[in-house]
Amino acid sequence: MNNQEEKSRKSESGENKASKESNEEVRSGDDLATEVEVEVSEMANPQVSQWGLTRKRVAIAIAGILLISVTGFGIWYLLFRGEQGAAVPAPQTVSFGKEDKSSDSLPAGEQKLTLTDAQVKSMKIEIVEVGESLEAVAASEATTGVVKANEYEETPVISLVGGVVRRINADLGQFVRRGQTIAVVSSEELATAQSRHLTLKAELNESQKRYKRALSLSDVSEESRNELDRTTANLRAMQARLAEAKSNYTRSKKLVEIGAISQREFEKVSTTLEVSEANVREAKNRLERAQRLLRINPARKNELDQFLTRVRKMQADLASSRERLLVLGLSPRRVDSLKSPGQVNADLPIVSPVTGSVTERMVNQGEIISKNGSIVEVTDLSTVWVIGQVFERDLGKLRVGSGASVTTDAFPGQLFRGNISYIDPNLDPETRTAQVRVELPSPNQKLKLGMYVNVAFSVLGGSEKTSPIVPKPAVQTIGNQKIVFEATDDPKTFILRPLRLAQEKDNKYPVIEGIFVGDKVVTEGSFLLRAEWLKTNPAQF
Repeated sequence: MNNQEEKSRKSESGENKASKESNEEVRSGDDLATEVEVEVSEMANPQVSQWGLTRKRVAIAIAGILLISVTGFGIWYLLFRGEQGAAVPAPQTVSFGKEDKSSDSLPAGEQKLTLTDAQVKSMKIEIVEVGESLEAVAASEATTGVVKANEYEETPVISLVGGVVRRINADLGQFVRRGQTIAVVSSEELATAQSRHLTLKAELNESQKRYKRALSLSDVSEESRNELDRTTANLRAMQARLAEAKSNYTRSKKLVEIGAISQREFEKVSTTLEVSEANVREAKNRLERAQRLLRINPARKNELDQFLTRVRKMQADLASSRERLLVLGLSPRRVDSLKSPGQVNADLPIVSPVTGSVTERMVNQGEIISKNGSIVEVTDLSTVWVIGQVFERDLGKLRVGSGASVTTDAFPGQLFRGNISYIDPNLDPETRTAQVRVELPSPNQKLKLGMYVNVAFSVLGGSEKTSPIVPKPAVQTIGNQKIVFEATDDPKTFILRPLRLAQEKDNKYPVIEGIFVGDKVVTEGSFLLRAEWLKTNPAQF
């Protein structure tokens, strides 16, 4: 029974295997037939085969173009995205220590970029100083003002003689120094003054000669001379005795103290000293009397007195004439060298008494100028005045001497500081404002006369509300961080300074944090420095 079942299973298995083999043979036959039909078809119609191949190639080309376009757009978008179209690099992974690799900020610590000599020569780098400006709140509170010359520094150049202007060497705005010749005036008055000076000098010389001759002819009385000699000799003898008496007195005083001599002997020595002192006094009186009796011949004395008086008068007149020439404008050297009529010159150089700029010119060459007439006006513009208008409600807060800050559209990155020097006591009835004068330095004469400016006063809280300001070309972006390149003492080394910036205004950025007024940053060439830094730090971005 079991044997029959086993035989039946084997027979069924054999039948199934045979069936599978026959099916596979049928399928392979069918496939072969199909391939033969395709080949026959292609051989029969070659255009159809070529068209299929062409379609495949076109599809591959279109797919490649689309892939390149998408890749290029992605790169462009990543390179040129950022605030206001500022160029930024493609995002790269930054890894510093244990930080997240997806971070886009600068590494911690101070970052420096050092260039080679060849790179410094090839790059056109421009460095500017970080400026300063009023913050938006302070600017809104500032008042307007006008720049004026410091009237205390305005000096007219005056000709003290009348005449013809032969030459003028000063133009409006020209800078002149103290002692520089401004103009030349030809004056008859000057020539007359020089001639009189020569006359007085000659008269003085003659009077001095006469006085010396009269003095040499004076004679002294012979009797008075003998008396003077005797009294002089007597005085000298008395002085010698007095010295001896003083010496004896000193010695006797010591001896009496130790008991070597008696008191009586000491009194005799004292009496001798007193007599010697009296004799000296008498001899002096006689000498003084003999000197008074020594007299000059009365006739000679009167003549000598007259000559002496005339000499003194001539000296006074000559000194007055010299001072007049100096006041008229001649130099001391020229006056002292005036010795002959041939040296008289009517041309008078008019020099500037101060250093400054010519702000006004009154005459031209060839014009006739009167005595004490002004030629030009020279003003020291190193300091200027700013006249601001302050409302009535704020006048009570202002004080003379308090600080003020001035800004102008001509120099948007610079702030000028000064002090209040005057507050007008009069109020404009129409505008209800008073004029407030601020005096401040004008470096390199940047503040021009008549320029409109903005004035913020410290007592009103506006003068101190300032912030650093950097030019827009100096600001670059690395990752999501705004930076500038700060210059160092080494021209090849630059420091990356991360910044916090306020809103851009007039192509400049007010700086909230990161840099200070007076620091030096790179403007032109900063993009090249950024590219070089990214090149030398590829693993960080």
